[in-house]
Amino acid sequence: MLETMPAGGLWSSWIDDGPVLRRRAMRLTRGDREEAEDLLSSTLIKAISHVERTDTQVREPRAFLLFALKNEYISRLRRRNSERQVRDFSADIYEDSTADMADSRPSQEHLLWQQEALARVMRLIDRLPEEHQRIFEMRFCDELGYREIAADLGISEALARKRVQNLRQMLRAGLEHAEEPKLIPPPSRRKG
Repeated sequence: MLETMPAGGLWSSWIDDGPVLRRRAMRLTRGDREEAEDLLSSTLIKAISHVERTDTQVREPRAFLLFALKNEYISRLRRRNSERQVRDFSADIYEDSTADMADSRPSQEHLLWQQEALARVMRLIDRLPEEHQRIFEMRFCDELGYREIAADLGISEALARKRVQNLRQMLRAGLEHAEEPKLIPPPSRRKG
């Protein structure tokens, strides 16, 4: 779409590019579906009102909407950080002052759940082909960037990204289709 679009064209692009925008919002909000939908809604409202208010001509609506989504997410983070400096959201004015002395460590159930989940992941990694184990170690243990992984493997950076993406998909699929029962974290004891 090289021609310019009015605000109505943004709406059609919003519908066409909905899956891409939803995935980006889910990634930004770390999988919080409700927060992602809220982010998408406020992004659409602000993007369309900006285009109508300033009579902006949008040549690449998908890029414009992705950029607006990112900016809205950053604005929300800044707003939350400034609110946290002013308010203490964890404070319960009705709670007894002795609650501060409560044990803030994770419960034994939660620690056991974490250990079992980690053991499942490790068993799954042990069953991966050696090349995938190497990629896992470089990316998630050594925390190497894609450029370093590509240089180490002698491949392009784009191919390194793709292999890490494939590795993540393999791990997700392996955890979802494992013969063992799915582990569900126990409810937290802490209020907050």
